[in-house]
Parts: sequence; C-alpha cells; structure tokens
Amino acid sequence: MKNYYSESKAECSEIAASACTTILVGNQVTVDGSFIIARNEDHEAINAKRFNFHPAEDAQLSDFHSIGAMGNDFTYPAAKNALQYTSNSDFDTEGTSFGAAGFNSAGVGITATETIFNNAQVLAIDPYVTKTGIGEDAIVNVILPRVRSAKEGVALLGHIIETQGTAEGFGVAFMDKEGIWYLETGSGHHWMAAKIPTDKYFVSANQGRLVDYIANHPDFMASEGLVEFAQKHHLPSAENSDSFNFHRAYSQDVEHDKTYNYPRVWTLQHMYSDGLKTEIDQGESFPVYLTPKNKLSVYDVMQGLRNHYQATEHDPYSHSNPNDPYRPISVFRTEHSHVLQLRPELPIAIGEIQYIAYGMTALSVYLPFYQGMTSVPKALTLGDNKADSHSAYWKFRKLQTLAMMDWNQFSPIVQQAYHDFEQQTAHKQKLMEAEYIALYTTHPEQAVALINAFEHEVVALALALTEELTNELFTRLTVNVDKLYNFSGA
Repeated sequence: MKNYYSESKAECSEIAASACTTILVGNQVTVDGSFIIARNEDHEAINAKRFNFHPAEDAQLSDFHSIGAMGNDFTYPAAKNALQYTSNSDFDTEGTSFGAAGFNSAGVGITATETIFNNAQVLAIDPYVTKTGIGEDAIVNVILPRVRSAKEGVALLGHIIETQGTAEGFGVAFMDKEGIWYLETGSGHHWMAAKIPTDKYFVSANQGRLVDYIANHPDFMASEGLVEFAQKHHLPSAENSDSFNFHRAYSQDVEHDKTYNYPRVWTLQHMYSDGLKTEIDQGESFPVYLTPKNKLSVYDVMQGLRNHYQATEHDPYSHSNPNDPYRPISVFRTEHSHVLQLRPELPIAIGEIQYIAYGMTALSVYLPFYQGMTSVPKALTLGDNKADSHSAYWKFRKLQTLAMMDWNQFSPIVQQAYHDFEQQTAHKQKLMEAEYIALYTTHPEQAVALINAFEHEVVALALALTEELTNELFTRLTVNVDKLYNFSGA
C-alpha cells in the first residue's frame, strides 16, 4: 500500500497548508474550576483518526520509531514501567504515532502539536534536525507513558529537543492538577515554556505566541543558554531588567500571518474578552494572556473551535466562497478536535475528560471520553483513508460532506441536532458521575464498568443520530435534485 501519510505529513511540515488552533484556560476563569487545553487538528479530510487505549506495561515491547515523515529517523528507547495512557492516532500508525492528545494514569494531559514557524535568521544558525530530530508524530506516544506531572513532561520534551534536536517547529500544552504549561520551539535545539496564569486564557494559531522569558523563575523553563545564544548571534531580541523577548528573537511575523493566523487569534480574543482595541492585521500587538469577560465553560471553548467568522463577510461557508482570504478556525479538513478538561477536586477517572469531535467542528458533535474508560467502542478504532460504513470517523465525515453541499440549508439541521445531543449527554454525565462517586471506593470494578457502559452508550447514540441525519439530508438533497432535473412534461 502507498505510504500515504508519510508524503502528506512531510508536505504539511514545510508549508502552512496544514494547521491547528489551540485554546488554553486557567482554572480561575472557568465556570467549574477546571483546567482546559484544547485544539483542532487540521490536515486531511480523508485521514481517519482512531482512539487508542494503551495499558500500563512493565516495559514497552519496542523502541519508538518515527513512521517516516520527511524521511525522519527519530527513535527513542522503550519506556520501562510505562503508564497507561490514551492517544488519538492516525489510521496507519497502529496507535503508536501521531497520538495528537491524551491523558495518562498519573493524571497528565497533553495536546501536541500546534505547528509554528521559527524565523529564518535563527534557523540559518541552528536549523531543524529534519532527519533525526523529534517531530509531532512522536510527542504524545513518547512523553505520556513516562511522566507524572506536566512540568516533568516539559522537562523531558525539552531535554529531547536539546540533545536530539527538533525536526520542525511546534507548540505543546501539558496539564495536571497543578496547572497548564505551554512549550514552544525556538530553533533546532532551543525552546522555552511558560506556566499559563491560572486567571487567564491563551490562544495560538500556527505562530509562536510566547513573548517574555524570565530566567530562574518558577513559571518559566527553557533550553540551556537560550538568552546567551540570542545575544551571541545578534538575534532581534529586546531585553529589560526583568525579561527577555523570546518571540522577537526566535519566532516570526510575516505577511502570510495577517490572513492565515492573526484573524483566528483576534476573533477568539474578541469573542471571549471585551474592550480590546487591537486591529486584526496587527498580530504583534495581541496580548499573550487575557481575562475573559465571563468565566469560560467547556462549551464556550468548543464554540471557539467551531468558529468560521459566522455573521461576517469572511464566513466562507454561508457565502460559498472557498477563496476568502481569512482562514477560518473550523475547516473541513479538520481530522479531529479535542477539549481536555481536568477537574482537580475529582478522582482522576472521572475528573479528566477528553471531549472529541471527529471531522469538521462546525458540523460535528463533541463526545466525552473519561480517563477511567478501559473499553473503547469498536467504531472508534476503525477507519482509514477510504470511506466506509463501519468507522465512527467516516460516519461523521459522510454527514459533513453532505451538509457542505448546501451549507445554508443543511448546516442548521445538523448543528441543532448535535447541540441538543450535547446538552442531553451533559445531563447524563452528571448522573453517571454521581453514581461513580458512590461506587468507586467500595466497588471499584463496578465503577469502571459504569464508565465503560456510559461510553459505549453515548457513542452508539451519537452514531445512530448521525445516520438519521445523513438520511434526512439525503432525502432533502434527492428532492432538490428531482426539482432541478424533473423533465415532467406538459
């Protein structure tokens, strides 16, 4: 079989045709005191994503080997005493690569990666290690089996970047009950990370967004010699007595950002916060962190990831304009979207949830998957790059493709049905969680079974609804075609 994914991933690393949007929210500005990290994974509409459950192992059976994006030969030793974890991998990686996001049994969550681009000056001095450096395909599956805290995850990934290099530019978010850390690459061997303020939110869209780095501060981490390297090579950095401007030294702002990246960040910041005076094409003026006008819920973050500039002239779907210059947050080629929620006061098994929407967010439904799930519904483990009638991915994708045939007529039908489903599921979650709390200390096996039964039921109901909607849209489309080509005579 053709190595479809090797070729397509190599392309996406070199141009901005493939891209993601990330939202991170501190627990002091969420409605329920939870930490939230979320991202749309945008690449190929025909690339099925699969949900993977990796059990704990005394020792992993084999070393990690990159699947070969860009001809990459990155390897990493097998983990000893590997933790249980989940991942959302591409169909042709057997669950061992391109993990995208997940939680482990120590309570650490990761979303990897937000593609970013470092500036030409620094890359001329310290280029990406494209042949053997770590790339986005490796991060979840290398880091999650090993780390017991978000900070430990940052340190391990940073160590790999410094010693083996990075194959590309990226941003990665790590989460545990203590908070959220965000790491960005600076060059082939340099990086920095910051702990997201608990009273703020952060947005990224395919561009380095971290600015200030403060050495020897508990909320910052970085590669050895990060500042000295910039000084030695006269990188365009700005310093004062308190901080070093990482963005100016290591990231880039180019003309392409004004339509591809800036509008997404600007839109989310103006959606969540009042009183901003920023201009949409002036990305360097965007604040790094902001306080929302209202505390944010998981649903608010989902709506952000579904945004396509609706009710504006730049909505490409309602105006049937695929060539609009502004790249929307919700695009058809989204492979999957995830919102990871961590509620520190609850047991890990139900306190940590991945909400996953397969395919285009504006036409998909977010389904909750609890960290305590040990039995994955079969439909989530199927699918490849050809349409089928069995995988969850393709059931959602078929409906989305139909809806795109007449956005203004069909999208409201799908969106309303999925909105109602999400509300009903949220109510069921509360009931299940209360039952779990009553069971987990005295009857732990029954508590696990409760979570598994809930997951299988929710997935089955979502797929049944999706099939019903698909048939409804087919019926309407058939009527439309019949009217257009009726040839009914006199």
